[in-house]
Amino acid sequence: MTSRPGATISVESVLQVDPAMDGAGSGPGLARQQHRIAEGTTIRQLLQQAGLDFVITDIDASRLGLSCHGRRAWLDQVLADADRVEIVAPIRADAKAARARRVAADRARRKLRFGSRG
Repeated sequence: MTSRPGATISVESVLQVDPAMDGAGSGPGLARQQHRIAEGTTIRQLLQQAGLDFVITDIDASRLGLSCHGRRAWLDQVLADADRVEIVAPIRADAKAARARRVAADRARRKLRFGSRG
Protein backbone atom coordinates (compact mmCIF):
# COMPACT_ATOMS: atom_id res chain seq x y z
CA MET A 1 0.00 0.00 0.00
CA THR A 2 1.46 3.34 -0.99
CA SER A 3 0.98 6.37 1.16
CA ARG A 4 -0.64 9.48 -0.29
CA PRO A 5 0.81 12.79 0.96
CA GLY A 6 -1.39 14.11 3.76
CA ALA A 7 -3.63 11.02 3.77
CA THR A 8 -5.13 10.11 7.13
CA ILE A 9 -6.69 6.99 8.54
CA SER A 10 -9.07 6.42 11.44
CA VAL A 11 -8.10 4.07 14.28
CA GLU A 12 -9.43 3.35 17.76
CA SER A 13 -7.44 2.82 20.95
CA VAL A 14 -8.85 0.81 23.83
CA LEU A 15 -7.12 1.05 27.20
CA GLN A 16 -8.08 -1.30 30.03
CA VAL A 17 -8.44 1.02 33.01
CA ASP A 18 -7.27 -0.20 36.41
CA PRO A 19 -9.72 1.04 39.08
CA ALA A 20 -6.80 1.76 41.40
CA MET A 21 -5.40 4.08 38.73
CA ASP A 22 -8.59 6.07 38.11
CA GLY A 23 -9.86 6.04 41.70
CA ALA A 24 -13.29 4.68 40.74
CA GLY A 25 -12.83 1.37 42.52
CA SER A 26 -15.71 -0.18 40.58
CA GLY A 27 -13.71 -2.80 38.69
CA PRO A 28 -11.77 -2.61 35.47
CA GLY A 29 -13.23 -0.61 32.64
CA LEU A 30 -12.32 0.38 29.11
CA ALA A 31 -11.32 3.82 27.91
CA ARG A 32 -11.96 4.10 24.16
CA GLN A 33 -10.72 6.89 21.94
CA GLN A 34 -10.97 7.54 18.19
CA HIS A 35 -7.92 8.95 16.37
CA ARG A 36 -7.26 10.48 12.94
CA ILE A 37 -3.61 9.82 12.14
CA ALA A 38 -1.32 9.95 9.13
CA GLU A 39 -0.93 6.81 7.03
CA GLY A 40 2.20 4.93 8.04
CA THR A 41 1.85 5.74 11.75
CA THR A 42 3.06 3.02 14.13
CA ILE A 43 1.39 2.00 17.37
CA ARG A 44 4.25 3.63 19.31
CA GLN A 45 3.66 6.94 17.48
CA LEU A 46 -0.10 6.70 18.08
CA LEU A 47 0.42 6.23 21.82
CA GLN A 48 2.85 9.16 21.94
CA GLN A 49 0.46 11.42 20.00
CA ALA A 50 -2.43 10.38 22.27
CA GLY A 51 -0.46 11.28 25.40
CA LEU A 52 -0.17 7.64 26.48
CA ASP A 53 3.65 7.58 26.64
CA PHE A 54 3.49 6.00 30.10
CA VAL A 55 2.01 2.76 28.71
CA ILE A 56 4.94 2.25 26.30
CA THR A 57 7.27 1.52 29.23
CA ASP A 58 4.72 -0.90 30.72
CA ILE A 59 4.29 -2.67 27.36
CA ASP A 60 8.08 -2.99 26.97
CA ALA A 61 8.27 -4.45 30.50
CA SER A 62 5.35 -6.86 29.77
CA ARG A 63 3.24 -5.31 32.53
CA LEU A 64 0.68 -4.51 29.84
CA GLY A 65 -0.27 -6.48 26.75
CA LEU A 66 -0.72 -5.04 23.26
CA SER A 67 -2.99 -6.31 20.52
CA CYS A 68 -4.66 -5.16 17.34
CA HIS A 69 -8.15 -6.60 16.79
CA GLY A 70 -7.42 -9.25 19.44
CA ARG A 71 -4.17 -10.45 17.87
CA ARG A 72 -0.72 -9.87 19.36
CA ALA A 73 0.79 -6.59 18.19
CA TRP A 74 4.09 -4.74 18.51
CA LEU A 75 4.87 -1.10 19.17
CA ASP A 76 6.55 -0.66 15.78
CA GLN A 77 3.63 -2.19 13.86
CA VAL A 78 2.22 0.15 11.20
CA LEU A 79 -1.50 0.84 11.59
CA ALA A 80 -4.13 0.49 8.88
CA ASP A 81 -7.48 2.24 8.52
CA ALA A 82 -10.11 1.00 11.01
CA ASP A 83 -7.55 -0.78 13.23
CA ARG A 84 -8.36 -1.14 16.94
CA VAL A 85 -5.33 -1.04 19.25
CA GLU A 86 -5.93 -2.68 22.63
CA ILE A 87 -3.75 -2.06 25.68
CA VAL A 88 -4.72 -4.55 28.38
CA ALA A 89 -3.42 -6.32 31.45
CA PRO A 90 -1.58 -9.48 30.42
CA ILE A 91 -3.33 -12.81 30.78
CA ARG A 92 -1.98 -14.48 33.90
CA ALA A 93 -3.85 -17.78 33.78
CA ASP A 94 -4.20 -20.55 31.25
CA ALA A 95 -7.97 -20.85 30.71
CA LYS A 96 -7.77 -24.55 29.81
CA ALA A 97 -5.71 -25.40 32.92
CA ALA A 98 -8.00 -23.32 35.16
CA ARG A 99 -11.06 -25.18 33.83
CA ALA A 100 -9.37 -28.55 34.41
CA ARG A 101 -8.67 -27.55 38.04
CA ARG A 102 -12.32 -26.51 38.54
CA VAL A 103 -13.61 -29.78 37.07
CA ALA A 104 -11.25 -31.83 39.27
CA ALA A 105 -12.30 -29.90 42.38
CA ASP A 106 -16.00 -30.35 41.49
CA ARG A 107 -15.53 -34.09 40.99
CA ALA A 108 -13.73 -34.36 44.34
CA ARG A 109 -16.59 -32.50 46.10
CA ARG A 110 -19.19 -34.77 44.49
CA LYS A 111 -17.22 -37.87 45.43
CA LEU A 112 -17.13 -36.72 49.07
CA ARG A 113 -20.81 -35.81 49.04
CA PHE A 114 -22.24 -38.85 47.30
CA GLY A 115 -19.53 -41.40 48.01
CA SER A 116 -17.86 -43.66 45.54
CA ARG A 117 -20.27 -45.37 43.14
CA GLY A 118 -18.39 -48.09 41.49
